Amino acid sequence: MLTLDLKEIFKISDRFVGSYELKPEDLKLPSEIGVIKEPVNVNLEITKDKEGYKIRISIEGNVELECSRCLETYVKDLTQEKTKLLQNTPNEEGVFMLKPKDLEVSFLEEPDIVDVAQLVREEIILSIPMKPLCSPDCRGIPGYQVEFEEETKPQKRNNSFAILKDLLAGKGGR
Repeated sequence: MLTLDLKEIFKISDRFVGSYELKPEDLKLPSEIGVIKEPVNVNLEITKDKEGYKIRISIEGNVELECSRCLETYVKDLTQEKTKLLQNTPNEEGVFMLKPKDLEVSFLEEPDIVDVAQLVREEIILSIPMKPLCSPDCRGIPGYQVEFEEETKPQKRNNSFAILKDLLAGKGGR
């Protein structure tokens, strides 16, 4: 388990930079989500922020996914770079409201301790689509004819208020 004690790091320096190679078994990605077969490279830059710690994370690697239409496996590139805020878990009991900016916050399970593998696993899981497709035009399982409806113009519906509208417009026939 690769952990960083941020309290100790920031006693020495006001910025932390690190590069890591995480093995698939370090990431423990659930198999129903996807399979990582090769190490994932991670670069971190962490600075102290008034609300916690600002982290810039860069991830390079691949994950094998199963296409939700044709059921074939394919490889998705995980390369991404993201900046987010790390904060200690709030001690407040009860309900608190999230703001849109709070969605870019990760909470630390232990005060001032970052589990790098858990942080990277979270980013990988968030980057995988709910319905992965090997390509946008995937036609489904080979040998089965899947017909996709062509986009058509909406048909005019019988509007029961059309008569009332005509009456109000003065087009009513007496």
